[in-house]
Amino acid sequence: MKKPLQILLALAAGLLIVAGSAMAYPDKPVRIIVPWPAGGGADYVARALGKELSALWKQSVIVENVGGAGSIIGAEKAARSAPDGYTVMLTINGTITSNRFLYKTLPYDPDKSFIPVSMLVQSGQLILVNSAVKAKSMEELVDQIRSHPNSMSYASYGKGTQPNLLFELLKKRENIDILHVPYKGLAPALTAVMANEVQMTVVSPSSATGALNSGRAKPVAIGSESRSSIMPDVPTVKEAGFPYMAATIWFGLFAPAGTPASIVDRLQNDISTVIRKPDFSKSLEERGFDVVASNSTEFSEIIQEETARTAEMADAANVRPE
Repeated sequence: MKKPLQILLALAAGLLIVAGSAMAYPDKPVRIIVPWPAGGGADYVARALGKELSALWKQSVIVENVGGAGSIIGAEKAARSAPDGYTVMLTINGTITSNRFLYKTLPYDPDKSFIPVSMLVQSGQLILVNSAVKAKSMEELVDQIRSHPNSMSYASYGKGTQPNLLFELLKKRENIDILHVPYKGLAPALTAVMANEVQMTVVSPSSATGALNSGRAKPVAIGSESRSSIMPDVPTVKEAGFPYMAATIWFGLFAPAGTPASIVDRLQNDISTVIRKPDFSKSLEERGFDVVASNSTEFSEIIQEETARTAEMADAANVRPE
């Protein structure tokens, strides 16, 4: 039987090994899996972040795009990766909060397959309407819809997408009618709003730039907690009296379940360091992103709250897993 001193020495040695591994991390290239095609918002954030982390760590940071099946393919690959901090995933809300309501079976568990490391940035989504719509606010928009039943429609990117969930929740809460018209993606949905084929949709400020500059569309509210730095005159949905219409797209970093807490903490601390650099944060804000750089606990709580809200929206939209 070991003596107390031997036990203490063994425990101390174990702690030194763990601390040493955390201090050495990373001592080889780190891979960021983005479960979306190249060229999108998640890809941009991953590459911008990867460049900064590479300079900080003096190690290569490789961004790997694994798109397909609404981020499921890439998320599965990330979930099956070794939990050692050398493979992480950068994705948006849908992978974690929405997919569970769209698919009966997933090859990963949104709650158990990953450790939320940090919400990096987020962007409030605009409630965008065609310029011919007389309403200038959310309240006026709802009043206009109510006073002219079956006269207005909204564009989504398909059943279960954010515009579909949000407008169906609005319909249920306000007891109004709006026709749902699904399109095959953001670009055709925006084109339809600009052409007044449909009257409204939900879109990020950066994606709405062309439509707004054309003068054929206008925002009536934004779904973030605070006003956008690039659109300070647009009120939030909370200010407008419709807090349940909160809509953001966030970009977060996740590690495979089982990744040591010391590695998760190191990742979060280093991410916070680079994201809060004045030049880097300014470049993100200029693209319509609000810098967050949350810790793991904060991020986990945000995910839980958003999942509960998404459940209500999915029910209102009559979305059932398929």
